[in-house]
Amino acid sequence: MSSSNCKCSCTAGLVGLSLAGFLLSLYTSYVEIRVERDHGYQAMCDISERVSCTKVFTSAYGRGFGLVGPLLGEQSPLNLPNGFYGIFYYFLVAGLSFSNSVLVTRFVTYLIGLSNLLSLYLAYLLYFVLEDLCVVCVTTYAVNLISLIVAMQKVQIVVREEQVMRVIQKNR
Repeated sequence: MSSSNCKCSCTAGLVGLSLAGFLLSLYTSYVEIRVERDHGYQAMCDISERVSCTKVFTSAYGRGFGLVGPLLGEQSPLNLPNGFYGIFYYFLVAGLSFSNSVLVTRFVTYLIGLSNLLSLYLAYLLYFVLEDLCVVCVTTYAVNLISLIVAMQKVQIVVREEQVMRVIQKNR
């Protein structure tokens, strides 16, 4: 398989994973808004008392990742539901994934790496603090991890192509 095909596959993979993350974030936001309006609402991902995404989404950590409120105040315009951040993030990653620039590809990889660090933080909160299992959250963590693997593969391909092009231009 040529590097061009691999690069296209990585781009398609990142866009597809971003779409999955976008839809998960959209669902998260929907559940949060729905619960605010109807406290009796039960989301599809609420399976039991210990397997409940609604419990997680509406916790203190469901807005601004539990960090923005204490730092900037609960009324801060940046203290948004986590799903809103996810919608923006996955849209950004999908758009930037079309670039074959080494700089942009590395930026996307660092951005995805940061999202994985955030996923580790949220997974810790989920398991040890909230003592819950959120199917949507865990699926999002998986999307982020697989995205990191794909992004790292794309960086290798793009860097290798750039190195080959330099050698070709140098030998002309």
